[in-house]
This record gives sequence, C-alpha cells and structure tokens, in this order.
Amino acid sequence: MSRHGPPGVGPSPGRDARARARPSRPGERTTRLRAARRRGRRADPDRWRRSVERFLVDKQREAPVGELWQRRMRWELLRFPRLARGPRPGLRSPREVSQADLDALRRACRWERATYSVHFAALRQFLAWARNPLATAKAPWRLPSGEPGRRRWISREALERLSRIPRGRARALVLLEGFNGLRRVELLRLRAKDVLFDERCLRVLGKGRNGGKWRRIPMHPAVGDELARLVLGAPEEARVFPISRSGADLLLQRAARQSGLTAEGVRVSHHDLRRTFGRLAHAAGMDLVQLKNLLGHASVDMTAHYVGLDTDEMRAGLERFANSFGPTERTAPRAPFAPTRR
Repeated sequence: MSRHGPPGVGPSPGRDARARARPSRPGERTTRLRAARRRGRRADPDRWRRSVERFLVDKQREAPVGELWQRRMRWELLRFPRLARGPRPGLRSPREVSQADLDALRRACRWERATYSVHFAALRQFLAWARNPLATAKAPWRLPSGEPGRRRWISREALERLSRIPRGRARALVLLEGFNGLRRVELLRLRAKDVLFDERCLRVLGKGRNGGKWRRIPMHPAVGDELARLVLGAPEEARVFPISRSGADLLLQRAARQSGLTAEGVRVSHHDLRRTFGRLAHAAGMDLVQLKNLLGHASVDMTAHYVGLDTDEMRAGLERFANSFGPTERTAPRAPFAPTRR
C-alpha cells in the first residue's frame, strides 16, 4: 500500500497534524501558553526600560518628586543591566535580578562608597516595586567599607593660569567655580535673570532632590565682568550655559588644555575648582561661616571637612606637639621594630 493511502483518498495527516488534532491533556495548553509568553519576553529588548518608566510613574503618583530626582533614578536603573551583565543583553525584568548580578556589579565597577549608596538606593526601590524578594534582604546591599576618596585641589598659580588663558564660556565656567565656588549643577541652572549686576550678586539654585534651595551670594569682580559679556541683552529666561553636563565637562577640559595644565599632568575637575576656592578663600581670611554660606553647605563642620581644613588642623596640632619637646629631644625616624629571638 502506498504511504499516501488507498487510491481516491487524500494523504494521511502527518505527525504534527495528528498532534494538533489530538485533544489537549489537562494543563498542557496552559504550559504551552506560558512557554510562549517566556519566549516573547526574551525577545523583547525594551522590557526593562518600560518597567523603569512604569516604576517612575508610580513613584510620582505616591509622592511628587523633582525632575532631577527622576532623571537620576532613570539613569541609574537603565544602566544596571549593562553594568551587571556586561555588553551582552540578558536581564529583562526587575524580578530576574539576583545576588549574583549585584556581585557582578561589584566586580565590574570599582566605585566609591557614595556612588554605590546612590545606585543601590535606586535599585532597591525598583526591586521592591517589582516585588523581588532580594529587596528585603540586607546582606546583598552592604556598602564597601573603604576610605573615602582623596580630596583634590589645585595650586593658586594653576587657578590663575586656568582663569586667564581661556575665553568666552570656558573662562566664565572657571571663574564661577574657582572664584565663586559654584557647583556644576548650579552653574548649569543659572539664567540671565539670576545675574544681578546692580547688586553684584548671583541668585543660585542649589542641588537637592526637589530642586535645591535658593541662596544669594556676592559676585567676584572678575565673574561680573565676564558674565556681562554673555548675558547683557539676553532674555531673562535664557540660560547662561545652554549646554549639558557633558558639555560643561568638555569646556573645562578645553580650558585645562589651553592653559597647559593637561600637558603637565594636572587633573582638574569641577569639584577641584570648588575645593580650591574654599581653601584659598579661607587662607585669605574668610571665616568658616561666610564660606559655608557661599558654598551652600548645611554646616560649618561640612565646610571644614570639604576643603580639608580638618586635616590641616590635625597636622598643625601634631607639629606643635612635636615642637613642644624641644629640638634636642626630636630624633630621626627609627627603623621598623623587629622582635628579638629568644
């Protein structure tokens, strides 16, 4: 007999057709549907992003937060799959995050304690929203116990070169940070109406979760002269620096190259200029209360630690203690102690 059946009869149904015709056993259809859904989720590369956006919408409904907070949370959460799994995609849902992913993040990113704190705070809220049990555990979220990063500043001569050679907005950026102590975020929020030439003051909106606090500070004379070239005649709402954070970084790097500091191996960041302003202003006679108000700090102790005055005072105190013994009793450093053998 032919494999197609007797004459006059169509071909017999194949194995797949017979399987489709066979009634499904209890639960089999549900299993197939779940497998199809899992395949669809794996093929959806934007699922993580959509989950992040839904999380931010829900957080906004619970308690309205500022735009800067939302932008920071979005940035921290969107970069987690790449940092935890590398360039190869694989993480699609917050429910899939495990302790192995956090361990991989620790190995891949040698961050400071503060950076881990911000990233873990955002991620933990996201996992709690997704009902991932990892969010309620304590051990996976422990922060590294390393010492804080070294605070840097540049010399007076380097600051003078950096403020003298560049032109335009690059010079205005250096002056605002190095001669008035502004943060990068405060500089980028500055608008033409915030530059009060009649009062020789600046209205500065500080950093913060909900946009920060306003403060009014006097302008350095060089800052006023440079800003006059940029904002006089501009609309009140016009930004003094219509650029992004990365654009501000490029301006500072350009100023460092033009002044020759890059060729000499001198690293300069926005916070280096701000710390340098604090140290030089205090050395020129400005007391810590005035300096705290200019920098926008919450306490005098924070200001003293920020510009390194606490370390300077400890070093000076130790030197006074050493001098109290007199020159004859001060000896050269001894060799490391080695126990004698018995």
